[in-house]
Amino acid sequence: MRKDQERLDPTDQEIVRQLQQDGRRSYREMARALDVSEGTVRWRVKRLQDTGALRIAAIADPFRLGYTVLASMFLKVSPEAVERVVETLVGWQEVVYVSSCTGRVDIYTQVVCRSHEDLWELVARRLPAIGGVLETETLMELKVFKLQYVYPALDA
Repeated sequence: MRKDQERLDPTDQEIVRQLQQDGRRSYREMARALDVSEGTVRWRVKRLQDTGALRIAAIADPFRLGYTVLASMFLKVSPEAVERVVETLVGWQEVVYVSSCTGRVDIYTQVVCRSHEDLWELVARRLPAIGGVLETETLMELKVFKLQYVYPALDA
């Protein structure tokens, strides 16, 4: 296992847990809860960020920002085109999530669009222009009931 893929120790896991609950929690507050120095927390957070284990971000409601369409797109792609399709999709402003999959589709994406017309433009014109996309399935999300990026503890 590569160093940047090693499992987090209990202190790192607790720091991540606390930041998932409140990304603005102070290092001092976390240090007190963990009974370690503030410098230890600061160093560990930096290391977690540097290795890609942790990214602190604000999660906004796309509908409150003025987007009217949130959609999931499932793409079946020819094998030789997967890398090119992924590289293209990650560059599109509307695409907020991209992952490769096993099963009936090769790529999953989530997109936000200002309007149904913008979604149509993306699905009917821009996507086919990439080349190599064999099939698509688009699901529009009507209402979000839970939006959470907090992972439960492995020992729970």
